[in-house]
Amino acid sequence: MVDYPKPWLLFWIAAIIAHLYMDYTFVRKWRSWNRGTAEPAAPDKGKIRAAKIWCAEVLLQRQLFGLSPGRWLVHILIFYGFAGLLFLSLFTVILRPLAYLGIDGGMAPFFLKGKGYLITKIWGDAFGLALLAGLVAALIRRLFFRSPQQEPGQADMVLILLLLWLTVSGFALEALRVALVPDWLARYSFFARLFVSPGAYTFDQLRPWLTALWSLHSFSIVGLMLYLPHSKLMHSLLAPVVIAMNALGEQDREDIYWPDVKKHRATRSPGA
Repeated sequence: MVDYPKPWLLFWIAAIIAHLYMDYTFVRKWRSWNRGTAEPAAPDKGKIRAAKIWCAEVLLQRQLFGLSPGRWLVHILIFYGFAGLLFLSLFTVILRPLAYLGIDGGMAPFFLKGKGYLITKIWGDAFGLALLAGLVAALIRRLFFRSPQQEPGQADMVLILLLLWLTVSGFALEALRVALVPDWLARYSFFARLFVSPGAYTFDQLRPWLTALWSLHSFSIVGLMLYLPHSKLMHSLLAPVVIAMNALGEQDREDIYWPDVKKHRATRSPGA
């Protein structure tokens, strides 16, 4: 493991402020969108079926696959790549206070310093690579293969570039770290190690670069939290809730379409 100075205090102050702002904006938007709608109700069996629909539409994104398998693949790569990295970050951050309180059950030393640390490296590179592939594909599609309805100046281009920067800077930070560890350990960061410059480096040489790049990467995440409520990424947060509510409403109206896929296939869009 490579330990180097990090401005934790400044980061946590900025992260807490950004998170509070994000939560406040999220609640305001949800109240605005939910105004005048009645809360759906359904029997227990209906709720189980609605949960299946939620899994199909959110986790598998079935309707998007029916419209365009290519777009579906890009969305799946971005969705699961981002979700996997988010889960890894939350998991490792939560382990530290749990270990401090002595209620981590031995997981903190295993995942942060023991053999489990190798799992986190493989996990991070695998989901980071999926996210990078999805973002590059989305950027190429938007620049060269966009549909007539899409305008090149739309705000979601900013979101793609911001996520792309976070992904690339994350791999760059990992590449700097890999340059200081033995080869047997570096191989677990299978993608980041491809970008390590040849030559031998000392910790003193790379320490200021590690701190600077960590700061840029981490405070960019804070920037994403501030920008998120005003971006299309908000859709990814609210859509699961809306889909679940609609599924319960369909139970009441008895016009639910899934899992009767053969009767109600999604209609392909022109040119999909």
